Amino acid sequence: MGENTAVRDRTLTAILLAASDLFLEKGDATSMAEIAEAAGVGRATLYRYFPTREAMVATLLSTALDEVRSEIATLKLDELALFNAIAELARVMLGLVARYAVLFREDPIPRHKKIIKQVLGPPIENFFAARIARQEIVPGWDSKALASYFGGMVKLGFIQVTETSRDQNLVAREIAELLCFGITPR
Repeated sequence: MGENTAVRDRTLTAILLAASDLFLEKGDATSMAEIAEAAGVGRATLYRYFPTREAMVATLLSTALDEVRSEIATLKLDELALFNAIAELARVMLGLVARYAVLFREDPIPRHKKIIKQVLGPPIENFFAARIARQEIVPGWDSKALASYFGGMVKLGFIQVTETSRDQNLVAREIAELLCFGITPR
């Protein structure tokens, strides 16, 4: 029984990764046959997992959000200094965007963009609100605005990683540096 579950999980992962890569590369022109081939499965197998493209994209989104929720929960951000907490949060977010780039492209499906904001926004806003309350951030900042700035920096950080081959961990630390200290000498 456990072996069948492991095989199903590996097959599902292969399909989702292939779909994400192909959707990012080819957009809506990607066929289900191409996804099956890239995942190393037959079309019948693909359709058993995902009867429609929409079901596949919805599962991609759900998988991505579950992963990031789980990773954020394991970070124990409250125990880290502000700079380190922001750097770790940026590292996790950059990883999410790298694994599921198709969900973050410039023209995402509007309802998916809304879901991403609804799921990822509150924990990041709460993180900043807690740090404001602990007086680790200058009073007067709005946690929602900080979360929005952070999200924008992660998107730009992803461009740095993908287009200039910069190290993801370095970019995450630079995001924390910019948010915590700005660019002026200390």
